[in-house]
Amino acid sequence: MKNLFYIAIVFGLTACEADVLLPCDVEGPTGKACREYRYVEEQAQGFVEFEYEADSTVISKIFNQQSNLVKTIVERFENGQPIIIAEQFPSNQTRVQSWHYNTHDSLFQINYGSSDSLLEISYENGKRVREDYFHSGELARWVDYRYYQDDGKLYRKSFYTSTDSLTDYQNYQYFSTGQHRVTRYTPTHQLITNTVFVFSQLGLITSIETTTAAGEVTRYEKYIYDAAGKLTEQNALRFGQSSKSVYLYY
Repeated sequence: MKNLFYIAIVFGLTACEADVLLPCDVEGPTGKACREYRYVEEQAQGFVEFEYEADSTVISKIFNQQSNLVKTIVERFENGQPIIIAEQFPSNQTRVQSWHYNTHDSLFQINYGSSDSLLEISYENGKRVREDYFHSGELARWVDYRYYQDDGKLYRKSFYTSTDSLTDYQNYQYFSTGQHRVTRYTPTHQLITNTVFVFSQLGLITSIETTTAAGEVTRYEKYIYDAAGKLTEQNALRFGQSSKSVYLYY
C-alpha cells in the first residue's frame, strides 16, 4: 500500500482512453494493485500497470490516452525499504534516485543522480532532526525538526535557505478523533494554510483538506477502500480542478 501511495503522490497525474476498466490481463500477487486508471475533470488521462518481481521490485508502466508508454518507474527494495527508484523514458533517458540507510534502518541519504542533487538526513536519539539539500555540492536549503516532549510526536518543521533565513514553518497537532492538523506560517507568524488529515479507526487515511488563511479550500482529497482495506478510488480537487484514480487488484 505504501508503494501505491508513493507512486500516486510523487509522480502525479500523467496520462485511459475509454470509460471501460479493463481487468488485470496477467496473473500477479493476490491483493496487490495491477492497474490504476486516471481522470481529470472526468476525462480519461491514461493508466498505470503494476508488475512485481518477488518482494524486491515494483515496475510501474505509465500510459497516455492513446495507450502509448510514456514512462516506466522501477522501484527496488531491500528489507522492505526502497533502495533504488529509476524513471525510464522511451527516449532512453533515465533518472535515478538511490536511497541509503544507517545501522538503525533509518533513511539518511538520497542521491538524485540526474540532477547532481543530494539529501542528507541527521538523527538524534532515533529521531530526524535535520535535512540538508545540496545541489552541485553546495547547500541549497535545510529543514529543522522539533518534537513534543511528552509523547515525542513531531511538533514543528522549519524551512531555511542556505543562508539560514527562515522561509516558513509548519506546526503539527494530533487529535483523539483521528485527525491530524498541519498549519503553515510565514516567518512573521502569519497563517498561510491549514491542512487537516482524517484517518479511519484502522489507521487508513480517508480525507485531506487544505484551506487558506481566508478559508478558501485549495485542496480536497477523499480515499475509498474495500472491505479488505485496499484503496479502490482516490478523488481530488485542487484549485478548482477535479481528478480521480481508480485502482484494480490481482
